[in-house]
Amino acid sequence: MKSSINLPLVGIARRDGADGVAYRTVTPVPIDVVSGLVRESWCSRIAVTDASSDGQWPAEFRAMCVYESQPFVLTGLIGRRSN
Repeated sequence: MKSSINLPLVGIARRDGADGVAYRTVTPVPIDVVSGLVRESWCSRIAVTDASSDGQWPAEFRAMCVYESQPFVLTGLIGRRSN
């Protein structure tokens, strides 16, 4: 797998972990973009975790994806809504 990949909607993601089957987004992905991933043919099974009330843990998403015939897990931080 490539060390980084440019994905529609979310932008650049870098390989995460030694096993090479996961990517993590470089920048936080706006919440409306995360919800839009459900409609993308290359992305499925999206799970979202809430941020902690004290802000210690940010909200994150995890999705099962197949892009350019490569299956992988995509994870990333969830940011504020895009304008």
